[in-house]
Amino acid sequence: MLINRRSLLLTGAAAGLGAALSTSAFAAAPLAGVQAPGFYRRKVGSLEITALLDGFAPLSVDNFSGADKADLVGILNQAGLTESLPTSVNAFVINSGEKTYLVDTGLGANQMFGPTLGRTVANLAAAGITPDQIDAVILTHAHPDHADGLVGADGAAIFANAELVLHEKEAGFWLDDGALSSAPDGLKPMFDLARKALKPYEARTRLAKDGEIFPGVEMILSAGHTPGHSILRVASGADQMLIVGDTVHNAAIHAEKPDVGFAFDMDPAEAAASRRRIFDMVSADNMLIAATHIAFPSFGRIFVDGDHYRFQPADYAYTL
Repeated sequence: MLINRRSLLLTGAAAGLGAALSTSAFAAAPLAGVQAPGFYRRKVGSLEITALLDGFAPLSVDNFSGADKADLVGILNQAGLTESLPTSVNAFVINSGEKTYLVDTGLGANQMFGPTLGRTVANLAAAGITPDQIDAVILTHAHPDHADGLVGADGAAIFANAELVLHEKEAGFWLDDGALSSAPDGLKPMFDLARKALKPYEARTRLAKDGEIFPGVEMILSAGHTPGHSILRVASGADQMLIVGDTVHNAAIHAEKPDVGFAFDMDPAEAAASRRRIFDMVSADNMLIAATHIAFPSFGRIFVDGDHYRFQPADYAYTL
């Protein structure tokens, strides 16, 4: 290449321009410092399902029982997790275009697990839905991370127009004075929380049995975690999915060892039997599932894998 005065000047000018652009014209984008809103949508037939992130609960491997801790830690490590388990708390919206149902509510203003929860209403708003647009709140069960978001810090109902729907066995347990009086002391505060959350909806509560509770939405008793813990089958056309509530508390552990108990299971053996029954059903039908405590947004499938199971997260849905 022939170097002359003209090429040398052009090269120098280009270098100077590049230096100027790199140092002043294009400043780096500022750090955001906040995460994106926690909502995500999928379709089930004509129904739109929106997952909402309430936040995370600071759990750990010590919350699981019925297996050697070292084995559980090994399962977690294989999944890229540690024995410290910040665990998603998710809620879901079922929208038919005519009716809008909220499945569980998160922890709301209750700070029993610290400040990392209570974002369901904010993420509902980010998804373009207001509390007064909710036609019904459906509870899988009445533990505080599912029901306390029914009310604000003042104890008043947040969902002014919503019917409240839960299984009759769930309401029958938490609202029964005999069950309260015979409960262990450590469980009694849970009765108080459930009653405070349910009370403002007393006049508009429907106690459901197994079966269809709304068009395309079926409630199925899946007891063990609580006496009335229920799952929801959502169906439209040929499509269906199962919202399994607290059937799964950690996808890696419960797929590998479905008989492992969880600290808040009221009947761990019954909860494990329900879990196996559900896993067998969804794996046989290749059915999409979503769960409260699978990592947000939680959609995926369960497959039989030898003598245990495997959870496979669903691919991102690029279109609706």
